[in-house]
Amino acid sequence: MILENKNIHFIGIGGTGMNPLASVLVDMGYTVSGSDMKENIYTLLLKEKGAQIFYGHTPSNIRLAEVVVISSAIKPNNVELKEAVNQRIPILKRAELLSYIMDQHNIRLAVAGTHGKTTVTSFISHYLCNIGRKPTYIIGAALKNTNIASQFGQKDFCVAEADESDRSFLFLNPTIIVITNIEEEHMDQFSDLDDILNTFNSFIQRLDKTNNLLILNGDDKNIKKLNTKGKKVITYGFNTSNIVQARNLSQNNGRSSFDVYINDELIASQIKLKIPGKHNIENCLTVFALALHFNLPYNEIVNSFKSFEGASRRFHKAGEVNDIMIFDDYAHHPTEIKSTLEAAKEYNRRIIAIFQPHRYSRFTAFYKDFVSALSIADKVFFTEVYAAGEEPGPIKAKDILPMFEKNKAEFIPQVSNIATKASEIAKPGDLIITLGAGDVTFVSKEIVQLLNMQKEEA
Repeated sequence: MILENKNIHFIGIGGTGMNPLASVLVDMGYTVSGSDMKENIYTLLLKEKGAQIFYGHTPSNIRLAEVVVISSAIKPNNVELKEAVNQRIPILKRAELLSYIMDQHNIRLAVAGTHGKTTVTSFISHYLCNIGRKPTYIIGAALKNTNIASQFGQKDFCVAEADESDRSFLFLNPTIIVITNIEEEHMDQFSDLDDILNTFNSFIQRLDKTNNLLILNGDDKNIKKLNTKGKKVITYGFNTSNIVQARNLSQNNGRSSFDVYINDELIASQIKLKIPGKHNIENCLTVFALALHFNLPYNEIVNSFKSFEGASRRFHKAGEVNDIMIFDDYAHHPTEIKSTLEAAKEYNRRIIAIFQPHRYSRFTAFYKDFVSALSIADKVFFTEVYAAGEEPGPIKAKDILPMFEKNKAEFIPQVSNIATKASEIAKPGDLIITLGAGDVTFVSKEIVQLLNMQKEEA
């Protein structure tokens, strides 16, 4: 269907899932247009590349469209979507378009899992670029090294995140699947853990029948429950049973070093990462597994790590003022928050965590786990739930305040009021980190501005 058409319109083109696909299509020679509610850096970059961008949703936006692309965030009552239905314009889901793009490549690598998809996709893409393989890649956040989230490369490798949240990864036809971890998440879409595992098993069955590879986190208890019969498997992790292992870990002041063994043979010693956290050591091992399978150079992996800055909103340093470090992170699940705050502890500073819950369904399902994870911090500010289109649930953000130790946490209903509060209590030697998938990201920038103002006034 899409092969015969050249005018592709994206509803919600400024989103982190849609924008990279639109950018790749422009590079592939398609005429691309799209609409979103407001301007952002992604829409501006697309406009520079030649895409036509509309702000606001109106039926006239799709007047030249031959295909309309939507994500799961687009509601059935969207006026452009309704107009496309009325005009019988073909409508593609985001994952269907991703599948089409991936299918143009010989090696189709899909990165799946509850956590770590963006970072793993970034690690692999950065490495392949470093060794000159010019992959196509599609990531859910921009690589800090390039400030872009996608590129259209050669027909050899395509590396992309595979989204399980709405089961849309079942549209893909990968030759390689990486699974980072599996646990309960997106419980508005899944009935229980068994439902999630069954969906991942169905995804594994999407692998090419003869030319396939599974790269699995061998330390994850739920991944061990998957049916991998008939598939080539390379496991990675910290346990000695894994084919690819990290050993002799050392973490201090936000820097990690470790050794890598493959089949009990030392491959590289005292590797250093520029991004903190034990979970990122685990994430980077996927690159060694890929290199093992394709007999690619291990030494170039180590070289690629030296320049790898990570992905946007993944322990992103927003600034440092008067020896107060300010970071921003996308973590919005208890496990992600736990890993991020444990990474923050490596800096040996007092940690001030600022948390905005994301979606009532997630907060209701895991509110006790959020309290446990956030309690790693020395001080916690949290705000009302970022609804992301959901109706309010039975558990409100303020309900968890009594679950914290006395004086550890403070509930501030308006996210816009948190920066002032945090900057007032911050002291030299502190580390402030904003956590969440909503607009809490802007708080980190505001804190930097306020601290700079305080510095100038002093």
